[in-house]
Amino acid sequence: MYEVKGSAVFDAMVTKMPSYSFSITESPGVPEILVGVRNNLTAWVTQKDELQSKVPTLRPGALATIQIGLERYSFLFLHLKSFPNPRDWGLRDDMFQHVASLKRTLDKRAPGGQKANFVALGDVNTMGLNAAYNNQSDLTGEDELGFVDKRMTANVNGIRRLSKTHHETWWNGKNTLPPSALDHVYASKHMKFKKFAGKEVEVSGWVGEPTKAKKKAWISKFSDHSILYGEIHN
Repeated sequence: MYEVKGSAVFDAMVTKMPSYSFSITESPGVPEILVGVRNNLTAWVTQKDELQSKVPTLRPGALATIQIGLERYSFLFLHLKSFPNPRDWGLRDDMFQHVASLKRTLDKRAPGGQKANFVALGDVNTMGLNAAYNNQSDLTGEDELGFVDKRMTANVNGIRRLSKTHHETWWNGKNTLPPSALDHVYASKHMKFKKFAGKEVEVSGWVGEPTKAKKKAWISKFSDHSILYGEIHN
């Protein structure tokens, strides 16, 4: 869960999900990332401050490492810098470099020369770039997403973006901005996932409401971001 405070959700989590243990990231002045792990799983959850790109008011990443038998799975939960101005775009670009670097480090530590079971997911805010007084440098959100895909799928990184049942996952319910594709899941190329209508990630929430009025009501009650759900096939 994203953009939450521990004091606001503690009672609800421990009451409604008593069989889970929870961890939350810490950063001054910003909502945090909450990670829950079922108690019958062996887990190690750490905060990755390098995802702040040396800006202490940005959100760190949350890395949950799960051990199942002899297999180890690393889940990096991300909330990257938003907005399309050059500074924020540059911070996102630096953050994506840290994601790729972490994957390469985990690959080196994987047993038997195998590749790490790695999933990086969350609100990556691929909004593009609007360069002041320089239209030639502008990028759409889809342009930025394409460049991120190219970086991640390089052989040295070995990560691919998973397919989703809905491409656009964010909308604030207003007419000033259209729905956008800001939330994504990247995973090691060798990993397999359950299919939902032929896709690897099921998107629900406001995207599943039949009318604009009901979409706005869902957004107002819950979140302007959709819910992403996936299952790894061992």
